[in-house]
Order: sequence, then structure tokens, then C-alpha cells
Amino acid sequence: MTVTSDQQDRYETFYQGNSGHAVILLPGLCGSELEMGVIPRLLRQSGHTYVIPKIPGYSAHTGLKSYQDWIETVDHLIYDLSSTHESVSLVGLSMGATLALAVAERNTTIACISLLSPVIFFDGWSLPWYHPFLSLIYKLGFRNWHYKESEPFGVKNKELRRHIKKAVMANSVSELGAAHLPAKHLYQSLKLVADTKKNLEDVTSDVLIIHAIDDETASPKNPDFIIKKIRSETCRVVWLGNSYHMITVDNEREVVANEVIKFIGMSQQKGALLEQLELASPNLIIKNRHEG
Repeated sequence: MTVTSDQQDRYETFYQGNSGHAVILLPGLCGSELEMGVIPRLLRQSGHTYVIPKIPGYSAHTGLKSYQDWIETVDHLIYDLSSTHESVSLVGLSMGATLALAVAERNTTIACISLLSPVIFFDGWSLPWYHPFLSLIYKLGFRNWHYKESEPFGVKNKELRRHIKKAVMANSVSELGAAHLPAKHLYQSLKLVADTKKNLEDVTSDVLIIHAIDDETASPKNPDFIIKKIRSETCRVVWLGNSYHMITVDNEREVVANEVIKFIGMSQQKGALLEQLELASPNLIIKNRHEG
């Protein structure tokens, strides 16, 4: 497949499928396609177009932009893809899942969203004691620092954890994503979380949530809170018992990928059925019983 210069500027990854459906993949903050595990491969096999957008201020090495700009970038991409595809869905991991929710709060045309380890509260068992104070530290003017990822690096699989540890020590990108998160990017992500939490009632797209019970970054309180707040007609939740936060690359990665593909397929079928019913329904004229 030939990638145009425009695609190189806008996308980290672009794959053109033939199913009529487009999927926007949103890795974690400063993350990469590696984080998404085998999901891209299964999307190709299903014939779906998929893209990983290059989001200024969110994607690695893209400068600094506010979280509102992150939302706008994805929202505009949905509009563009909708002009060439029958439907568009979002698949987000970690902060990418939170970003997907933020976009869905303002855009009701999204067919479905898959939330993988969504973060609304940073309340996992492995977070350092000072994590709740990071936003305050930033506001006080201390901004020239990085948040370094530490063990268990979001994975329960010990072999993969050793591999990620080597990448982190070498300051390179791995299945974990970036080894260090700049303070300015992290602060914007905290603002994104706070804003998204306030407007979950505006989410009406079909939702799939996959979350590990032992998630060390975001406890099961996160999916529970989302479920109670959103107004989606369909909401499916899958709990994992042998993974940590990075469920797309951990022990149950195949389960995660298959559930995402299945949910997207169900959403397509639902959309096609509703379209058929709409076309088959006769135009009704409703009158008051006393009218002539």
C-alpha cells in the first residue's frame, strides 16, 4: 500500500481496508502501534481500514498542545473518514481510552468505542505515593521533569516484563510505550481525565470495556464508574483475571483482540439492520383521533 505525504503527516499508521468500516486506534499517551498488540493484524484480516493518528501534543515527539486540541484532532479525523467509509469506531488503550470517551462525548456519529483499561481514576496498587501531587507540582511551576515508568510496567507476563525493562533502561519505545512521560504532556492528560469524568452522560455510542481485575494503574472502580454514567444503549464489559494494565500485550492479549473485533462486527451488523428497518418502514401519518 502506498502512503501519501498527507497520510505521513497526519498518521503514525494508515491501512486501507475494503469493509466500509474505519477504526481509529488510540494507544496510550506518547505510545505506539506496538501497544495495540495483535489488534491491527486482526483488523487487516477483517478488511477494516485502521489508522493511528499523529496527535500533536499526545503522540510522541509532536511538541506540546492542549488536551482540547487532542480531542479536536480525533474529531476531525472521524469527519474525514466518514466521508469515505460507512461507519467509524474508536479503540483506545489506557489514556487512549479516556481520549476516546472525551471524543464520544461530543460526537454521536461514532458507531462504537472499545475502551481497553480506561483511566478515570489513578487508583491502582502500584502507583507511587506522590502520584496524586503531580498536578500540584506542575501548577507550582516545577515543570522540567519526566515521569519514569517502573515495574511491573503494566504487564503480569514476567518474560515480557524483562523485555520491557531492558527497553526502559535504554530509554527506547517498547510495548509499554514511551519510557518517560514529559511533565507537560502528563499534566494535559490529567486535565483530560478531569474533564472527561464530568461529561460521561453525553456518551451514547455502543461501548465495550475490557479491564483487568488486578490492573495496577486503574482499579475496577474505573469501569464501574463509566458504566453508571454513560447513556449507551449497548455496554459490554469483559473482566480479565491474568493481566495487568497493558492488556493488549499481556497474558490475555488474544482474548482482548478477539473481543474487540467481535464487538466491531456486532456494531456493523446492528447498523446494517437498523438501516434495513428504516428503509422497510412505511411513512406514517399520525392524526389526532378527532381530526377528519
